[in-house]
Amino acid sequence: MSKTLFTEYPEQDERKYYDLVVEQVNLRMDNLYKDQERALRDTHTKSHAAVKGSLEIFDFDEDAIKRELSQRASLTSSQLNAISLKQGLLSSPKQYPVWLRFANGAFSIKNDYESDTRSMAVKVMGVEGERLEQSYESKTQDIIVHNSEFFFVKTIRDYYGFFSAVVESTEATKKWLYRHPRQFLALLKGTGGITKSLLTQRYWSSSASALGLKPDFDPSQTSRVPVEYPAVIKCAFTPVSSQPPHNRIPFEPRPGIPKLPFSDRAKALGLDPSQMDNYYRDDIIQSLAKPDAEYCWDFGIQFQTNPNMSIDDTTITWKESESPFFTVGRLTVKHQIINFEKQYDFCENLRFSPWNGLAVHRPVGSINRLRGVVYPVVASYRYQKRGLVHNEPTGNETF
Repeated sequence: MSKTLFTEYPEQDERKYYDLVVEQVNLRMDNLYKDQERALRDTHTKSHAAVKGSLEIFDFDEDAIKRELSQRASLTSSQLNAISLKQGLLSSPKQYPVWLRFANGAFSIKNDYESDTRSMAVKVMGVEGERLEQSYESKTQDIIVHNSEFFFVKTIRDYYGFFSAVVESTEATKKWLYRHPRQFLALLKGTGGITKSLLTQRYWSSSASALGLKPDFDPSQTSRVPVEYPAVIKCAFTPVSSQPPHNRIPFEPRPGIPKLPFSDRAKALGLDPSQMDNYYRDDIIQSLAKPDAEYCWDFGIQFQTNPNMSIDDTTITWKESESPFFTVGRLTVKHQIINFEKQYDFCENLRFSPWNGLAVHRPVGSINRLRGVVYPVVASYRYQKRGLVHNEPTGNETF
């Protein structure tokens, strides 16, 4: 079946797999936390720190971006005219307070020298506009990004198979990966780099979101029939120097990490393997404690310019040679004293979901549709475990 630009497509038996995945998620949470006082997240379990920052949206040149887009994508004049960049979070130049949660991607708390993805969950506060029905906060926009351009699971059905294997055992997980070599290779590639600092790491959304909705948009039709949007984008945060001209900061590996993937990393780093390695937490706390500390990322958006740049299959990377990122803002983190113990509860109790935000930034694609089902289940389990009531952050919190 030939596919159309800016369109998400349902999977066969998609809604059946929602129920099956939720069943496995509940089983996984019970296996891990039924007899515990606190339940952590099922993925991206290890928190490094909650960090305060600001996101500035620029007065960018919308016409110039649309001219560039018209040269890279086969768009009719009516399609191009229907694209509006300055809406939602991007509607006007503004400075927003943000909370950031830095974390590892694994299902459990592991040493930081182990291969893994690293994530930065961004909660933008003071955002006005019509909300997604699934939003659980009134004036925030969540943006979840990772240090990988892609996600290693291809479909909802595959995610069910993989996660069921995780719930069963480590051996079952290995067998599933061996039977799905393309996705196994994607997992290895996505978790291979051990960065020097999460404050100078590049992060991508890997999954897509809409930029605007059509007048006849019907949310009940998603996951049932193909649904077309005015535009579909991904986003990224690219580390840049804090001073003009804000040059891009290249990737640097963590010092002392051996090049051989199966070597004894604890021994190579001179660490005691019986002690938890919290390298990234310590780096964030120490780096931001410096009085002149300032770290910046350019906030960029990338358009789907070809139907082969799949929206639903997040194992496919959108190549920047085909569709470059356009800088529309800048994220900045400055000097702050992070009291990890006092901020830990706040960090753990923050909720993040791509479905918490404005309707015009609706998450799209199969994995995002699944996240809209799974994330509330995990959040509810975590909150019920401790009898917590969710409080929307404002950016005025102090510790």
